[in-house]
Amino acid sequence: MIGKFLYLLGEGIRSLWRAKLPMLGSTLTIALTLVIFGGTYVALSNFDRATRRLQTQYRIDIFFDPLLNGQEAFSVYQKLRSIEGISSTEFITKERAAEIFKQEFGEDVMEVLGTNPLPAGGVILIARGHRTARRIHRIADAIAVLPGVTDVAYRGELVRILERYLQIAVYGGLVIGVVVLLGAIFLVSNTIKLSIYAKRDTIDILYLLGATRKFIRFPFMVEGTLQGVLGSALAMGVVIGLLDVVNYILEQFVLYRVIQPSYLPGGLAIMGIALGTIGSSRSIRKFLNPRSLGTR
Repeated sequence: MIGKFLYLLGEGIRSLWRAKLPMLGSTLTIALTLVIFGGTYVALSNFDRATRRLQTQYRIDIFFDPLLNGQEAFSVYQKLRSIEGISSTEFITKERAAEIFKQEFGEDVMEVLGTNPLPAGGVILIARGHRTARRIHRIADAIAVLPGVTDVAYRGELVRILERYLQIAVYGGLVIGVVVLLGAIFLVSNTIKLSIYAKRDTIDILYLLGATRKFIRFPFMVEGTLQGVLGSALAMGVVIGLLDVVNYILEQFVLYRVIQPSYLPGGLAIMGIALGTIGSSRSIRKFLNPRSLGTR
């Protein structure tokens, strides 16, 4: 049993070696497919990570009516804390607002104007699960209608831009990936088809001698699977190399590194083997039978 397995495995490897040029083409196509998939996934993963980091900083700044005294402003502030989607809040008194003004602009408003015209206010941080443009806008509207609130400010446009670009990146990567994926399956299938044609006389003899379909199919399945393994190994090397180059360039300008997802190598290996196996299965199912070999 082991001897038969080793024989069939060797046949698959020899077939792969004999069809060097077609094998190289399909292997490179698998590698290119996986580089595109892997690169797109790494980019989307890091873009999502950066977006989520920015989302933790999403805030709504509110300003109360300057005519309200501290106690009245705090009373309004207590009401808004019960609004759904708020993770934390900070009440800013008129005095604290003056301190912030001095830190930002280097001027003491009391010395300049002789009085403090700045209103009390608050800072609202958005809870996880509510950090989308629509939900933040809804929270801002709920705050704006409270009596005593005169102004509500938040970076709604930034939220919308981030969501739009993330959506474009996801759909664009998906379309490109599917097109290249189909191309890879087609090329692997054609490579196996060439191997079948080259061995059609031998295959016919094996059928006449009573060889089972599994016995005949196995070397071609090995051939396709090996192409997938080689393609995934090549793709992993390219992706890791590109990540090193990108990180080297980024480190010259910003304190940011592109992170490689821990399951990327395993994912590329599985996808590469799947591409090779699917391509070979498609070709075997369509072309590997005595009737088709005799008529094609």
